[in-house]
Amino acid sequence: MHDLIYFEDGKVKVSEQAMQIQEFKDFKKYDRSTDCQFFEKAMNYIFYVYKVFGSEKEHVSYLANLPLSQRKIVACKTHTGVYRMEQFEESKWVIKCVEAFLLYSRTQSERLLDALKEDLSKFTSYIETIPVDIEKTIKIDTIIPGTEESTTIPVDIKIANAKERLEALKNVQIYREMYLKLEKQATNDLRNKQRTQARLFEDREVVSKISTDGFPLSNE
Repeated sequence: MHDLIYFEDGKVKVSEQAMQIQEFKDFKKYDRSTDCQFFEKAMNYIFYVYKVFGSEKEHVSYLANLPLSQRKIVACKTHTGVYRMEQFEESKWVIKCVEAFLLYSRTQSERLLDALKEDLSKFTSYIETIPVDIEKTIKIDTIIPGTEESTTIPVDIKIANAKERLEALKNVQIYREMYLKLEKQATNDLRNKQRTQARLFEDREVVSKISTDGFPLSNE
């Protein structure tokens, strides 16, 4: 049983199950590009950007460890031919297919985990911009040479920027702990989903009602 969108024989493919989903069906039906090239490249985009969860590495995007924003950039540079990111992000057909793909293929914990990955990446990048030392101006009282009069002069010194860096690191650690908990939950959810699917297809009565397209037949 294939995922909605999967990688096989060196290319991204769309399953028969996915083509039963109205959003995917409409997209291909109304695609006016030559040989449905836009649809095909959009499926590449969806796979490499959003297919990041699964029990086996060969079934998920190799970009899975990157945050969402970076996955979009790399996917468009490598797997979408002449089509740009904006064309996918602004296409109502692609938007609807992405929403449907996420709805039918991800658990709630997987959705949260991917969002948290993006936040964690931004916090990490922010820490890298925080300087180790900062300059501070202090005032020093000094005697004016040749006189007995005193004056105050400003002096620039460097001090350790420990407070800001430690606070940022503390926040990142909190995010990381949340990420690890969600990652564990997402793994458990995936196992439960696979067990549920296995039981479903072991039930002869249920299987007998499934069409050759892999979807339950209606009673009408």
